[in-house]
Amino acid sequence: MTIEQQVAAAQAEMTQGMLYEVGDRVGLLRQVLAELGHPENKFKLIHIAGTNGKGSTTQMLRTILTTAGYRSGAFMSPYLRSPFEQITIDGQMITAADFLTAFAQVKQALGELTLPPTALSKFEWYFILAMVYFQQQQVAWVVIETGLGGEFDATNALDQPELVIFTKIAYDHMALLGDTLTAIATTKSKIMRPGVPVISYPQQAPEAEMVLRQAAQHNRATYWQPQQLKYTIERFDLTGMTVSLTSEWFTWSQLTLRLVGEFQVANLATVLTAVHVLQQLITIPNKCIRQALSQVQLPGRLQVIGQRPTVLLDGAHNPDGSQALVTTLQRLTPHRPLTLVLGMLRDKNYRQMLQLLLPRAQRVIVTTPDNPQRHLPANELAAACRQIAPDLPLSICAAPQQALRLAHQQTAVDDLIVVTGSFYLVKELLPDD
Repeated sequence: MTIEQQVAAAQAEMTQGMLYEVGDRVGLLRQVLAELGHPENKFKLIHIAGTNGKGSTTQMLRTILTTAGYRSGAFMSPYLRSPFEQITIDGQMITAADFLTAFAQVKQALGELTLPPTALSKFEWYFILAMVYFQQQQVAWVVIETGLGGEFDATNALDQPELVIFTKIAYDHMALLGDTLTAIATTKSKIMRPGVPVISYPQQAPEAEMVLRQAAQHNRATYWQPQQLKYTIERFDLTGMTVSLTSEWFTWSQLTLRLVGEFQVANLATVLTAVHVLQQLITIPNKCIRQALSQVQLPGRLQVIGQRPTVLLDGAHNPDGSQALVTTLQRLTPHRPLTLVLGMLRDKNYRQMLQLLLPRAQRVIVTTPDNPQRHLPANELAAACRQIAPDLPLSICAAPQQALRLAHQQTAVDDLIVVTGSFYLVKELLPDD
């Protein structure tokens, strides 16, 4: 078999979908990690939970660590082109050969535990593979995102992080995590560990903030959150921004950030607070922080993929993400006519997302994302749009590529096209380069 065929055969064994709360998943994964000799204890960990901003925060931190000279891994989701994107070292995703080596090792460990490959979900597989790969590659630091929630997430099998970080906590996955911010924050707070410093996003909702503070106190963990954050955005466009910001722990002037969106300033403040804590453990020169932040990119988040008309891809998939997108568009392009290309999942709060997005649009084109189990069919999304904005010009396209072509046909060269609503839609329209 070719290496591509071997990878396909291995991935075919990783067939189970989400197994969230189906038995003691975290306990099971700890057994697997123990059988593997606890690879997760061979490097230093930063564990990140939250609703929005995990990807930006992870990429900024990982890039800073790499730039400062530390071989650094990251475990992130979702992926856009290849599941290998979930496992990277110094920004480079795992190779097919290394994937197969790690897969064989994990499969053998499952066999020793008399477990079939289907005992793990796909996400759990990639999490365990990442731990094995990072050990094999002798990384120094790893930044790890939770996939869903915290308490029952696969990554909560980790017991010894150096730092726990919470990005913005908002409403999402409510059927699993609860329908209040208190319930959602409580689930996410369970990644805390006794005595491990906790960093919190500077603008947490009060209900979430109260939960995190109480959990940190219970764990006798120091709690770091910028209370005196002030910032000035000196440049703001579709290529990024230049920002100066201060808090009780840091002062930075004219930091260049390639990430787009005013909401990224709060993510940046979270990262700079984490770096302030890390600098008490390891050497991270300020010039490395500045250099790293100027290089960070995040595909599928306010990503420009075309000009004349300008085409933006944004994976906002919950109301908080949609609000952040609308706020950014109002600041960047307040007078440019907007064509929305929308595709959403049935299990998201899509009606609230539409209430935020549709008033900004001159026309909307709806389509169906590539997720057969969870997608909202385009005709149902169209019906929801018509209920909220009955006079808004609307078209229905079965395929995302067709929807984007139609958007080009209907949009003037000086106008704006924004593709949003789901990462499953965004990944289908990413350019190949």
